[in-house]
Amino acid sequence: MPSLHLAILYGSVCEARAGIRLVQFLDAALRRRGHEISVVDAAEYRLPLLDRMYKEYARGTAPPVLERLAELYRRVDSFALVSGEYNHGIPPALKYLLDHFLEEYFSGPPPSFAIRRDNSAASVPRCSCA
Repeated sequence: MPSLHLAILYGSVCEARAGIRLVQFLDAALRRRGHEISVVDAAEYRLPLLDRMYKEYARGTAPPVLERLAELYRRVDSFALVSGEYNHGIPPALKYLLDHFLEEYFSGPPPSFAIRRDNSAASVPRCSCA
């Protein structure tokens, strides 16, 4: 199986967040299988308020954090989204990691993993990287 470059997007910014352990587990497990992993932790990136999407900035004028993420999103083969439930939806921080960008991930590869409400994990059938 060829090596893939995956981005693990983690959407919790809470101080007592438990999901970071799953991120660390996925990161280590996928690296052991020879994949390149980029962890995108919303708590570390601290994205600006979503007053403009990345595509709405003139070339070269987007905040540096958005430029770095756009470049990463264009390069990866797939995404893994890790998030706990947040009032029956996804946390705003994870939504920001996605909503600032559209073209960079919308028509690209599907997420590799889904963590369901019952805490079980499933891999997306199209991707056999897990």
